[in-house]
Amino acid sequence: MKRPLLSLSVFSAVFFGIILFSIIFGGYSSLYRAQNRIGDAKGNVIVECWKRQALIPELVAMAGESEVLKEMVPLDKVDGAAKKAKTISEQINSKIIPEKKLIEAFEKSQVRLSQEIISLINGLKKDAKIGKSPDFLSLEKKFNDLEIIVFYKGTRYNKEARYFNTRKSIFPGFLVAKLFGLDQINYVEITTDLFKPEKLRS
Repeated sequence: MKRPLLSLSVFSAVFFGIILFSIIFGGYSSLYRAQNRIGDAKGNVIVECWKRQALIPELVAMAGESEVLKEMVPLDKVDGAAKKAKTISEQINSKIIPEKKLIEAFEKSQVRLSQEIISLINGLKKDAKIGKSPDFLSLEKKFNDLEIIVFYKGTRYNKEARYFNTRKSIFPGFLVAKLFGLDQINYVEITTDLFKPEKLRS
């Protein structure tokens, strides 16, 4: 009788060992892949912000040629907002896990830059010569498109961050997170409502 009981005990130990390994490996693999997706999503947000910043010299050049805007809009404000936004976006890009203060600074700098861009575009629309030109209309469309893209890319980042934060907090994820030291990691979401076109123009 001892042999069947011994065989059953060995089989049970192996069986539960396999289950435990699968839970641990599967849980870690899920959290690891989630972190990679968060990194990719964050990178996509930053890239779209950089694309927008790359268009600003063209917009500023148009504003500099405008008789309407010459006395109305201090162009150095736009340049200052662009430099600040670029510095913070580079800091965000270099951080694997950006802290809350940096995320808040990113939001503030990008919203301020958006408002400066919108102010310039609205001013240029009043210029009879530039406001109707194909170059200006094309540039305006690019800015509008990038506003929408930044919003949706930010939403994607938030979805991935929320998945990781939730997964590491519930069973069996919290056991795996504790085991591998992932329980202390928390990804701060971006307040994407700030980047909605209607919010920026309000």
